[in-house]
Amino acid sequence: MLSDTVWNDAYARASLVAEKQGLQLVDVLMQPPEDRPPLHWRMEAQASRSDRLGMGENAMEEEGEIALHLTMKVGRISTPDALTRCKAMSVLFRAPFADTPPLPEGLYYDGQSLYPPDPDTTGNWISMSLMIRYRYQDRIERPI
Repeated sequence: MLSDTVWNDAYARASLVAEKQGLQLVDVLMQPPEDRPPLHWRMEAQASRSDRLGMGENAMEEEGEIALHLTMKVGRISTPDALTRCKAMSVLFRAPFADTPPLPEGLYYDGQSLYPPDPDTTGNWISMSLMIRYRYQDRIERPI
């Protein structure tokens, strides 16, 4: 289960980087593909799982991955420039900075992986993907 706390924190951090790069962070539920700019970031949650920390515990631990895709029309950016943008995104999830909010209690960003574009991709769009692993611990709350 992906917690809204995790999504909201990751989206806020990614938005800061995208804004500094002069790019949009696209919400795929709000912006259809035909309305997206030729170079943008998009974020999605990969598989996540959660379970109680122990038998009878009301504390939960969730773990999963946030995927940030630098999405571009072919021919819009070079590989070194794309890597520089991905590195900037990566750093904001690894270290605190004065202009970033503190992590929510119980949220930890762990390792990261970068997947370069597949050279055999066909079509007009290509992506470079930054995967950020996370853990989030919170308490079970009664649903509203």
